[in-house]
Amino acid sequence: MMFVLKLVLMAAVFYGTVKTANLAWAMGDVGVGLMAWLNIVGIVIIFFLSKPALKALNDYERQQKEGVEEYTFDPVKLGIKNADYWERRLARRTEAQNGEEEVSGKPINPVA
Repeated sequence: MMFVLKLVLMAAVFYGTVKTANLAWAMGDVGVGLMAWLNIVGIVIIFFLSKPALKALNDYERQQKEGVEEYTFDPVKLGIKNADYWERRLARRTEAQNGEEEVSGKPINPVA
């Protein structure tokens, strides 16, 4: 099998040295076109199937309209499951804010 691959590669190199670059550019164009279509299909699939992303976007836009200075992402509040990293990050941020609140004696961001 490896011998066949070596022969194919040597033939391709030889062919590339004696022919013009038109074929290479055409094959590159076809490859880029295929890649673009695969990306478009992937984006469409993600758009229709990724409810967590849309929930996060809507939450961000809501916070932006409310004029929040420091945006927060709470996956539990949004009903997004398996977002362990973001849950731990929110817990660390909350702990840090509570620590600062105790030191200064006044709330940093009072939550209603």
